[in-house]
Amino acid sequence: MLYSEPMSRPLSPELLQGRAQTQLALGLIFVLSAAPTLANWVRGDFQSVGLKLVGFAVTAFVLWQVYRGSLIALYLTLVLSGLGGFALMLLSPLGGFSVQTLFLLAAGLAFAISAIALYAHAPIKAFLEAQRRSPRRP
Repeated sequence: MLYSEPMSRPLSPELLQGRAQTQLALGLIFVLSAAPTLANWVRGDFQSVGLKLVGFAVTAFVLWQVYRGSLIALYLTLVLSGLGGFALMLLSPLGGFSVQTLFLLAAGLAFAISAIALYAHAPIKAFLEAQRRSPRRP
């Protein structure tokens, strides 16, 4: 298994579907937030690597807490990815029409859709609610 599962009982098919979709949404948020930094590193720009690695670690920790069912982490993720996605969608056309603008628009749309899915998609909501109710391991 890719993740250690905090739930002790077997999951129903609906919760299995919700778990897969939750992992997909959270993974997409992480990849979209890490992509600009990784693109800079591929180009050879290694300015403030340590700070960006700390940012990756904090992002991964918050997203892991969302996966475990933390409401505070979920609301933080919803606000940051939702507002960031909508800002990218609204502000990217100001740069004119280019391929880069289309990529920014698509990234903003992906951020916003991921945030909306975490909040409103029934299988994801059911899985996160089950995670919240499940007993935690020490």
